[in-house]
Amino acid sequence: MTELKPMVRKATVALAVLLVISAVPGVGARADDWPVQAAHELRQRLQTIVTGDAARCDAPRIELDTAMVRFYQVRAFKPAWVDRYGLRPEGAMALAVVYQAADQGLHVADYRNPWLEEVMGGRVSRPVALGAAFDGQQIQLELAVTEMVLRYAWHCTSGRTDLAMANFGLPLVRPVIDRLAVGLAEALDRGRLEDYLVGLGPRHEGYRALQQSLPRYRMIQRKGGWPTIPAGPKLKPGNCGPRVEQLQQRLAVTGDYRRRLESGRHCYDAALAAAVARFQRRLGLIADGVAGARTLAALNVPVETRILQIQMSLERWRWMPTHMGARYLLVNIPGFQMEVVTNGRVVRTMRTIVGRKGRPTPVLASKITYLEINPYWYVPHKIAREDLLPKIQANPDFLVRQDFRVFEGWAPGARELNPASIDWSAVSARNFPYRLRQEPAGRNALGRVKFIFPNEMSVYLHDTPAKRLFKKSSRSFSSGCVRVEEPLALVSILLDREDWDPERLAQAVASNQRQVIVLDEPVPVYLVYWTAWVAPDGTNHFREDIYGHDRMLANTLVRRAAARTACRTALRLPAYAGSYAQDRRL
Repeated sequence: MTELKPMVRKATVALAVLLVISAVPGVGARADDWPVQAAHELRQRLQTIVTGDAARCDAPRIELDTAMVRFYQVRAFKPAWVDRYGLRPEGAMALAVVYQAADQGLHVADYRNPWLEEVMGGRVSRPVALGAAFDGQQIQLELAVTEMVLRYAWHCTSGRTDLAMANFGLPLVRPVIDRLAVGLAEALDRGRLEDYLVGLGPRHEGYRALQQSLPRYRMIQRKGGWPTIPAGPKLKPGNCGPRVEQLQQRLAVTGDYRRRLESGRHCYDAALAAAVARFQRRLGLIADGVAGARTLAALNVPVETRILQIQMSLERWRWMPTHMGARYLLVNIPGFQMEVVTNGRVVRTMRTIVGRKGRPTPVLASKITYLEINPYWYVPHKIAREDLLPKIQANPDFLVRQDFRVFEGWAPGARELNPASIDWSAVSARNFPYRLRQEPAGRNALGRVKFIFPNEMSVYLHDTPAKRLFKKSSRSFSSGCVRVEEPLALVSILLDREDWDPERLAQAVASNQRQVIVLDEPVPVYLVYWTAWVAPDGTNHFREDIYGHDRMLANTLVRRAAARTACRTALRLPAYAGSYAQDRRL
């Protein structure tokens, strides 16, 4: 947003000159009376807005109308954006920023007001002095600008939809809209409106980097996108022909192929193989430098989809808390990786295995409070019924061989049963009264360590004996919990205590005895869903929308915008319509 500052200053200077030239004295009441009359009219109009039909269109979205009242209360009901004759410098500055909402991954259509654009003659982001034709419409324009700015500030700060309504699992922690309104009023009073507007949005480096990459993909879109590579066999070193040329052109658009494109014979050489491998790493594919089926499919994903992924990931960034903690874990579900962050710096990255599509890993925020060495695995009822029962019925020795114990129920102190005494053929998925517990050992499905953080979904991080699965590029194999590649290294990072040196940790693991270790300070953990991000080297990374969350979020935003537009149309209120329709090609 810093590149916005020169344009805003230019608009402000232009308006100062324009107002001197175009001001028309003597329109309506005397100049000295207008501020008093405007304040009186603002009070009346705001009371009508809050108690009238307008509030229905955004309920239960945000308390936007109440925030408008608070904004003007702080200002003693003085107009902020207009005077008797037209749009003031502050109004031009605010509209200039709002109409660049696309730079934040938002949609300008969400803030457009057809009435305002008609009154302003389409000149909605630069100074305008309307003179006599403007008399009697000042307060309506004033309120229209205020609603646009506060809605934009809210969207930048917290996102465009309530998390609870979107059902994405994170607790609904949103900044008080009143604070945004008061901050805006104070910024105007101190002459710091530009700083207020430029500073909107998350301050996290990950958000800023992703937001700054968006214009490049929009530029690619404006130039027609990238070429599609026709179907055919995989492309590999030694191949020549038109499809190889198209592969070079495709990779050149995104900067992966860095040689100058030349006419003539096009062959798959070492430079092209390196470019393909570079692209594969950005897409989370096996970087073998060969354009096989999965690589070609990723290459042919249209730029509109990549833009939408950036927009959806920016939206999810806005859901994150302002302060995530001095030390925390960040698990990116579709990225199949976990970052350990200390003082804003990634100190360790590990591969992860997440839930499969039918049993997705939830998006949530919590804190790791303790961990278990050599944990028991208390098999969730669903997994016992659906996954283990068929194996038990197929092989009577399964439970004994895999170190499972059987209890007659889930109540504390439930009696242990001999697996051989149970007629498993009479047990069904609908009638499974038993509780299964796997003992600590090398066969335990949780491996050697389990990391516990309170949450309603009963998920956690843990080790796994199936280490081979970490070598796969797509790793959605679990039943919802997150398996980490280097659990003992994570234990050392979390404990960071002299009494738990590597030797003692190794002894605890080798004992095969369950041991609980409470952390001195709980460590925040965030399970997020970002299909787009920018790596430390500045390259854009994209991943498959494994659970369809991007599509679901985009549809939610479209439905809410459509409902708001329909409501306002029915009530004959100013329309605000936003849509991702042109971007929804997931």
